Amino acid sequence: EIAAQHPAVKIVGTASDGAEAVLIVAKSKPDLVVMDIVMPNLDGLAALRILRNRVPGTRIAMVSSLGGSQARAEEAFRLGAVQVIAKPFDASQLDALFAAELAAKTERKSQGGRS
Repeated sequence: EIAAQHPAVKIVGTASDGAEAVLIVAKSKPDLVVMDIVMPNLDGLAALRILRNRVPGTRIAMVSSLGGSQARAEEAFRLGAVQVIAKPFDASQLDALFAAELAAKTERKSQGGRS
């Protein structure tokens, strides 16, 4: 709901598990994905590994309710996550993520990279 209210965000899909997330992201190739680390069938870290290979230009932020699991957050960063957001989070954290990604997209575009 928070993302849907952000003026610079267009939601291209939602997934109930990591396998579905991989399919949606591979098909739609969004600029940014916000994905939970803990998901059924295929967890977020496994999905992140797959997506880094299939859509390397897509930036992925992970959400974690694992409070004390620094190891999973570190693994997400090692696998290429641009950010790990701890639950519970508020709108300002997602706003900051979206603003940073929009600025990075604008910068890449001005340098002739992927928009």
